[in-house]
Amino acid sequence: MEKVRVGIIGTGFTIGIANAHVQGYQRVPGCELVAMYDKIPGRAAKFMEKFKIEGLKACESLEEFYSMVDAVSVCTPNNEHANLAIDAMNHGKHVIVEKPFSTSYEEGLRALNASKEHSELVCMTVFNYREQVEVQQMKRIIDSGILGKIISVRHIGGGGRMWDGEHVFLEWRMQEKTSGTGAMADFGVHMLDLTDYLLHDIIGDYVQFNGMTSTLVKERYVINEKDVMGDKKGDEKAPVTNDDIATFSALSESGCLCTFETGRLVGSMSMFEIAGDQGIVLRNNTLYPAGKMGLFDRSKTKGPFPSFETIDIDADIMESRKNSGLLGHDGVLGEFIDCIQTGKKPVRDFRHGLYIQKLIDNFSSAAKTGQTVYEKVSESEIQ
Repeated sequence: MEKVRVGIIGTGFTIGIANAHVQGYQRVPGCELVAMYDKIPGRAAKFMEKFKIEGLKACESLEEFYSMVDAVSVCTPNNEHANLAIDAMNHGKHVIVEKPFSTSYEEGLRALNASKEHSELVCMTVFNYREQVEVQQMKRIIDSGILGKIISVRHIGGGGRMWDGEHVFLEWRMQEKTSGTGAMADFGVHMLDLTDYLLHDIIGDYVQFNGMTSTLVKERYVINEKDVMGDKKGDEKAPVTNDDIATFSALSESGCLCTFETGRLVGSMSMFEIAGDQGIVLRNNTLYPAGKMGLFDRSKTKGPFPSFETIDIDADIMESRKNSGLLGHDGVLGEFIDCIQTGKKPVRDFRHGLYIQKLIDNFSSAAKTGQTVYEKVSESEIQ
């Protein structure tokens, strides 16, 4: 079987999410990474130099780029995802788009509709946390039924890279026009995807949405758009126009209450708790070292208060992840390449990306208006 020739659109200059795609494709069998393109002249070449990436072509135009590839990773600002996905499909290219899928449901719907006109192409969204060993262990525990009826979900996570308003400048992800919501979408889409992956068949669709957001670092230095690596434009500052902290919650059809808290200024603490009426499974990187989790099994506990035991992640899960290299973006990119080569239909497709975007839109609306959004949102009904 011939290898799939892959290229990346959008290299950026800060966290370098494109580099996660580079490393992922280098570890995934069945593909060859051949080209990169960025709309800022010289940036793709600088990116490859920064990350010591060799053997790729830094293309000067999209037409040159498309002529070299069979499949495309879109790693651009969020407001460019839909247009670039449509453009790639119109050039006959399979496409995988970084999360979030778009800046709004309406924008993402354009890309979904275009994908229906190109049913021969594989179209996916990057939700790359499912392969984490802790998530796979949680799934095994949930599927065993020992937690009983699932009654609540609590998920806390985020990052602290942007806490310094003097040395982290006004990037596109801090502006509503180019990013949509801020931390709510940046980290929240992962939380929503994982909860859906683990629990949707158990708790059903969400029917009620609430949210609150805050912007603590209110202005930052403007970036010089002509600078290849994004240095600041003198001492000029401008407002941050989306959230850097968000709390949002949803009620499901079954009555399960799901709460999510995320931020860009909160450090690296991560907690994911799924509670049932007979037990609780807990992932917490401040309480449990790598390879271990917390489990409360009511059948093993005497007295009224939960008593957690520390459990090891099952050896077969640890070994399968290690041997298959499903780290970082490897898992979702591996699905992408496999679907291209075998004709399988992807799970993390455009419709799923748009479904998650619809959830984000409802949480954002609740946060902006201060009003609960009452709406049943079902992925199966997104057309």
